Amino acid sequence: MNLVKDIQHSERMKKLVEYTSSSLETEFPSPFGSVVYKLQNGVLLSQAYDKVMEKCDPTNHAEINAIRKATQKLQRLSLKDCILYSTCEPCPMCMSACIWAELKAVVFGASTMEDANIYWPQASDLSPEKLIAHMRHEPKCILIPHVERELCQELFKKCDETRRKQNLELPPHR
Repeated sequence: MNLVKDIQHSERMKKLVEYTSSSLETEFPSPFGSVVYKLQNGVLLSQAYDKVMEKCDPTNHAEINAIRKATQKLQRLSLKDCILYSTCEPCPMCMSACIWAELKAVVFGASTMEDANIYWPQASDLSPEKLIAHMRHEPKCILIPHVERELCQELFKKCDETRRKQNLELPPHR
């Protein structure tokens, strides 16, 4: 399987955006969603969205939640035969979790600093590429950026509009 040219990335990202959009109908809308698939058979292991505001927990990111669900489902710590998709480029905490979980690849849509930072100010600008460069084991995680980026950017806009219409608290530093 050639991960970089895998035509399923676009299809899976569109499904992820659709799933994540369902959070806009909840009390705690979020544009951040993530899923984990098995590489070998394409089975969806987990899907989650960000619950930072709902749980009042700054670590409750979509990627972390999807990794937790996948490892619990498989009953093992390693996801070395899995791929994670995220509507947004993983923050340093989430990318570190991807590395610790030994994910084969991470595919993301929106950019952290260029897209998400406008709506959800970021605490760090450390890129996933820099974290991957410091990995101590091989093979290193493969990063596949900007799959369906415009669709993910639109999700951020819709979430911001939803939060404003509902007079919901906006992320810190807004």
